[in-house]
Amino acid sequence: MKKISALLLAVVMAFGMAGCSDSGSSDSDNESSAAAVQTESSAADSSEDATVTTTTTTTAPAVTESSQAEVADTSTADENKPASVDSNDIAASAIEPSETSEENLAPIGQWIKTTRYCATDKIYHTIYTRITKVVSKSEDADYVNKAIELNNSVGSDFSKIDESELKIPDDCELCVMEYEVYVPEDFPSDEWGIISPDVNYSASNKGGGGIPSADGASTYIGMGGTTELLTQKKNEYFVGNTYKYVNLFLMVKGYKDYKFTFSSYPEGTTSDSSDDAVTAYISAE
Repeated sequence: MKKISALLLAVVMAFGMAGCSDSGSSDSDNESSAAAVQTESSAADSSEDATVTTTTTTTAPAVTESSQAEVADTSTADENKPASVDSNDIAASAIEPSETSEENLAPIGQWIKTTRYCATDKIYHTIYTRITKVVSKSEDADYVNKAIELNNSVGSDFSKIDESELKIPDDCELCVMEYEVYVPEDFPSDEWGIISPDVNYSASNKGGGGIPSADGASTYIGMGGTTELLTQKKNEYFVGNTYKYVNLFLMVKGYKDYKFTFSSYPEGTTSDSSDDAVTAYISAE
């Protein structure tokens, strides 16, 4: 029988003001602000029973023509310039989460229709998301290092990542995945905009179970949880735009037999609804 070993990886949480929660167990009437932080319900955040994942979410900037992870100059870190997109193309090409499965993974670059809780009317509304890039440190150490450096340069001391303190196992390495979110113009909003439309992606082993160690003698339980990397100091979100997010996660060196997943509720779900969350499955390569 294989030895099961637990992975202890220190993760950072972004400094932010407490906001409304979209948990299905409560219905808060408190007014939301532009700095509100959205917390997904436990059902929407859950992944497969065979794995345990931890996801920490922070805000991210709008898409720009150059990768934020490659921008070392932080003098423009306060700028937030959404990219122009063809909403008709995105909506027409997007697939439903139900069209994906363990056996039928959506490819990288494929838009997937999902939902996000809206603080304005307290209902889940349609947004679209896709993974655009997955890079391990062994594949491009400079790229991963610059993503971490940018996070440390624009974030508070609390959000900074010190790789030397993470106690990463010898057969594991840090990886970066990037994804985009398009928020349709009909998504309800306030004058200050909307809360961050981030999606809780996590990595897990294909077929379930933990991630096997490089020598196959043990299994990492809990590996694949993602930490959002900051890419600028000020973040504002408005409908009709596409936003880019950068996540950091840990994976066994050279291991490719894993996938990404995220869960969400059907459109129209409210805090009083009993709808089940649906899961989307995406290839990691």
